[in-house]
Amino acid sequence: MIRYDRVAIHATKTDEGFIRDKPIVGRTGILEYRNPDGSTRREYRPPEEAFNVDSLNSLQGKPITMGHQGMVTSGNSNIIQPIGTVLSPGRQDNNNIVADVVIYQLPTEARELSCGYNLDLEETPGVTPNGQPYDAIQRHIRYNHVAVVPKGRAGIARLNMDGDQEMDFEGHQDTTGGTKTMKKVRLDNGIEYDAAPEVAVYVDQLREDHKKQKAEMDTLQAKYDAAVSDLKKVKEDAKQAEEKAKAAFDQAVSDRVAVLKRADAFGIKDAEKMTVQEVKKAVIKKAHGDDFDLENKSDEYINAAYDLVKDTKQETKAGKADGIASQVKTINQPKEKKNDDEDLAVAEAMEQLRKDEADAWMKEVK
Repeated sequence: MIRYDRVAIHATKTDEGFIRDKPIVGRTGILEYRNPDGSTRREYRPPEEAFNVDSLNSLQGKPITMGHQGMVTSGNSNIIQPIGTVLSPGRQDNNNIVADVVIYQLPTEARELSCGYNLDLEETPGVTPNGQPYDAIQRHIRYNHVAVVPKGRAGIARLNMDGDQEMDFEGHQDTTGGTKTMKKVRLDNGIEYDAAPEVAVYVDQLREDHKKQKAEMDTLQAKYDAAVSDLKKVKEDAKQAEEKAKAAFDQAVSDRVAVLKRADAFGIKDAEKMTVQEVKKAVIKKAHGDDFDLENKSDEYINAAYDLVKDTKQETKAGKADGIASQVKTINQPKEKKNDDEDLAVAEAMEQLRKDEADAWMKEVK
């Protein structure tokens, strides 16, 4: 986690015009922060963490910058251009932390110091020894820089970094009312700011606008995803339809070639000018005679009769009788079920064909 605390500067000038000071840079106790939902979060900085040797030593040599410009590193220090240095480690002064600093040039509008530091936040609520409740504990505080910030309290350009209560140079609470009206604002990146009420309202409004924009973007994304899904389904359906049409066409061509080949074997003329069903009827007539009644017969009947026709029409009566008897036997045999919904029309057509074949055979025998 990253935190920024602010204290007032009480300084003197050297002969060179540098600012020398031993300001308070932090303290123990409860620090209040503003959560994104507007609620207050109370974080406890216990003495053992505030005055931890490693924490205090981390102040020495740290740069002083004009305003907070993010965490300072060797990679960006030439861009940030520090305006001073912390000369000593931090040290305890009652409940406060003080350190020696030098500032080479102090802008006229800047009158406060604000520390930037990292910490680990222990999400453990409790009560301080003097009875104050808290929501979490600040642990392992390590300082990164100290920033000089304006004292002004209004306007976006004067947004001040997070702090507790403003202190004068003796560490007493400022009773002028300046800091008491400040609001804590915690941003999504974990950094908290101490801002005037109107600034806090402005930040909250920005956050609400961002939520609305995100909701609108999520809605548009959902519509886009649905459109992509629908387009994908349309393409898949079109592909399946195309494959079915191609298969049906190939089957139709194959069936017609086979039918024309059989028509040729039976000597049927002009078969190529007929439809497939017309050719099948002609073949059946050739095989069983013109008296074989095909009037008003279903396609299933025609197909079944055609499938039972021998490939040659040259047969003796005895052979034909054997053939028809064989056909009748085949028809009467139980068929292997293809599925639970076998076509009833085909079964009825086969039964009628069996009867018609038997009648035709009986006539020829007589």
